[in-house]
Amino acid sequence: MSKTEPGMVLSADMVKALDWVPTIIWVADRTGRCLLVNRAWLEFTGRRLEDSRDLGWLSAMHPEDAESWPRRIEQALIAREPFSLDCRLRRRDGRFRWMHKAGSPFYDEHGALLGFIGSCTDVSNHKQALDALRQAGEKHRSVLRNLKEAVMVIEDFLRTEEPGSHNHVDDRLTPRQREILHLIARGFATREIATQLHVSVKTVESHRAQLMQRLNIHDVAGLTRYAIRIGLVPSDY
Repeated sequence: MSKTEPGMVLSADMVKALDWVPTIIWVADRTGRCLLVNRAWLEFTGRRLEDSRDLGWLSAMHPEDAESWPRRIEQALIAREPFSLDCRLRRRDGRFRWMHKAGSPFYDEHGALLGFIGSCTDVSNHKQALDALRQAGEKHRSVLRNLKEAVMVIEDFLRTEEPGSHNHVDDRLTPRQREILHLIARGFATREIATQLHVSVKTVESHRAQLMQRLNIHDVAGLTRYAIRIGLVPSDY
C-alpha cells in the first residue's frame, strides 16, 4: 500500500465478515456505486442484495439525499479523505430514519484507490431531541418577547398615572395642537378637523406635522397611542 495514500485494503475475508457485524456496513466503488452491503442493511431496508448493488441502493434513500450522493462521493474522491453526512434511509416498514453515514477510502494491495467503505448509524432519536430542544428554545424566546411587551405596556400605564404627568406632557403642546391631537385620536379625518375648528386643511396638516416632529412620532397610529397614554382620550378609542 502506498504510504502517501493511507487507507485500508478490503480483503475477501473482511467481506465475508461484514455479515456478522450488527452495524450497517456498505462498500462503494470510486464512483459511489454500491459493491456490497451487509446483512444489517438488508434487514433494515427489507431489500435483497442484488437490488441494492450498483445504483439500486439509492432507491432506499430519500430522493433529496440520493440526488446529492454522487456529488458528495466526488468530493471525497478528490480529497481522498474520510467523510460523513446525515441522510434519510427508508426502513422496511416504509418510514424514513435519519442515519449518520460515514465512509473511508480503501485501496488494493498496490495502493490504488478502489472506493469507500463505511457505516450507517441511526441518529433519528438524537435529531428528534435536538428539534424538541430547538422548539423549546423558540417558545422560550417568544414568551420573553411577550413578557417584554407586557412590561412596556405596564410601564407606559404607570408613567401615565404619575402625579403631574398629564400636565407635564400637555405643556409641550399648544392649545391648538392639543385640540388637533384630540380629534386625530378620535378618528376624525383632516378635512373634518378643519371644518370643526374653522381652519384650512393646510393648517391642520401643518399642526399635525409639528406634532409628529415635536413628539418624535411618525404616524397617526402613534399619535393616537400617545393621546391615550396621556389621558387626552379614553383607552377604548
